[in-house]
Amino acid sequence: MSQNPLPALPLSVVVPCYGRVEFTRKLLSSFSAAPDRFQVVLVDDASPEPLGQLVDEFRAHLDIDYIRQPRTRGPAAARNRGLSAARHPFVAFTDNDCIVQPHWARELTTHLRDASPQVAGVGGRTLAVGTDIFSRYYSYHKLLDPHAHQGRYLYVVTANCAFKRSTLDEVGGFDEDLRRPGGEDPGLCFKLLRRGYVLNYRPSAIVHHHYRPGLVDFARTLFQYGRGCRMQTDRYMPDLATAPTPAPAGPPMNAM
Repeated sequence: MSQNPLPALPLSVVVPCYGRVEFTRKLLSSFSAAPDRFQVVLVDDASPEPLGQLVDEFRAHLDIDYIRQPRTRGPAAARNRGLSAARHPFVAFTDNDCIVQPHWARELTTHLRDASPQVAGVGGRTLAVGTDIFSRYYSYHKLLDPHAHQGRYLYVVTANCAFKRSTLDEVGGFDEDLRRPGGEDPGLCFKLLRRGYVLNYRPSAIVHHHYRPGLVDFARTLFQYGRGCRMQTDRYMPDLATAPTPAPAGPPMNAM
């Protein structure tokens, strides 16, 4: 055991995975470079090539739990499975095509620790790894940053966010009938807003995201995200549209 252990954060980081071994290795390496220690829950959604051997490479450096789903059920179910294994009061989410900056976990934890009881979750800034035109488009338009509308944040994105564990338990986690990526994160946030919670933005919590650089993949991604978000909007937004807007817990758009 190290004579100078890293400071421990009350944070569990859940990562749903399907394939992308080398990207997953880069993500775990970025966790290892953090100046803090936190729990990592890697949920393998029945990848054709199991990721257990890769996880073993990092056990000496990370507090990591590996869970392999018996069959592929999609990222929403994988995140819920990871949530059930989380040991801490704050739970962060990112994806295995991301790389986190060293202080990412501390930024999210500090924000939730200091926030008022009304704050359920917080999202960070997501930047592209690549410099191709598609990656620049995602970064310029902040497509994976928290979405604001009429003075409040309607949702954060699971590439870069964290929640108080108790609020996720209260609303039953993610909707598992969404089997493809896209829409499960707005849906979760809509459920939280219905309970009177608010969401925040912490731009200093930064991850870098690998985007596919092709036109077909770009169009497919926007279609999937748009379809999933529309499904969750139809399910939850009719009530939200007529409900009073919750008062921000502190300064507008950045309740602390």
